[in-house]
Amino acid sequence: MKKQIGVICMVLAGASMLFANGSKDTGSAAKGSSSKPVNLVFSTDQVGSSTYVKSAGLAQLWQKALPAGSAIDVQPTSPGGMAAPYLFSSGAADIAFANGAPAKWAYEKGNLGRPATKDFRALVGSLSAISAVNFMTTSFIKKYGTDEIEEVIARKLPIRIGCSPKGSMDYKCVELLLSYLKVTPEDIKSWGGDVVNGGGSDLGDMLKNGKLDMILDHTSAESSGMVQNAMTNDLHFTQWRDATLDYFVSEGFERVTLPGGSFKGQPNDVVDAGTPDCVFVKVDMADDVAYALTKAMCENREYLVKNYPSMEPFDPATCWQPGKVGGVPLHPGAERYFREVGYMK
Repeated sequence: MKKQIGVICMVLAGASMLFANGSKDTGSAAKGSSSKPVNLVFSTDQVGSSTYVKSAGLAQLWQKALPAGSAIDVQPTSPGGMAAPYLFSSGAADIAFANGAPAKWAYEKGNLGRPATKDFRALVGSLSAISAVNFMTTSFIKKYGTDEIEEVIARKLPIRIGCSPKGSMDYKCVELLLSYLKVTPEDIKSWGGDVVNGGGSDLGDMLKNGKLDMILDHTSAESSGMVQNAMTNDLHFTQWRDATLDYFVSEGFERVTLPGGSFKGQPNDVVDAGTPDCVFVKVDMADDVAYALTKAMCENREYLVKNYPSMEPFDPATCWQPGKVGGVPLHPGAERYFREVGYMK
């Protein structure tokens, strides 16, 4: 417990120093906001994670934009992007990160066996370049003469696909891909292939031992696991067909470009289906509070990217667009800001 408290203090102290040294003065950013202080709960990932550190920094930024005496409690209670939208309906959060596509599913039809929830709204989207990064082994490609997953499935080739366990974004991407191609894991097994679930290190070991032909990981170019896989195996990062990407876009994903050279075995740009991080807030958050949070982020974009490079894709001019937030409606306070500055017409 003492160790965890120490880590929390160090993270918050570091975020405070960064904020003091680099951000704009957003004390007047919450124009029209109530003078009454607010207390907000920001649910995020576990202490020590990069997301937790980023959340602590955002909390410092936002707190300065809110009325004097306001507080933002950063709590490491998020279940992850797939289930995060349900934090609002349970009353566990006022603010949370979630991936755009799962937010769309939760809002429109329900997700993870739960009913639909309308208890949250979008603030900003496309805060990262996370996508369904995937590759095939060159041995599999040479043996069967194709590097297209669509052809692999059409020819019923015995491909062995590795991904994280059920309930993860990785598995959901594989599930959606197979559904679009009109097959099931059982079909693939009947051809001599398989869909294998496991942790990153376990899948990496299976790959090195020749027990996998493909891995899909909903991650980014900064993934240490992908770097390790690419350095220790002969791989080719594959490009899905436009029609496949179109299907994923219809499910709330975006086209995310993985720059050429991001990994060994990936000389050219690859366009993947991705569902980057977004910030969502509870539906009944005061309009002036949502306005202040949105303005503080958008007008400190350079500060955020400087201190949290993974936020490079964040573009205030477009982060409000439906395709950037999984189609979830904007909070009225956020919409007011985007209209006020002319990003929305």
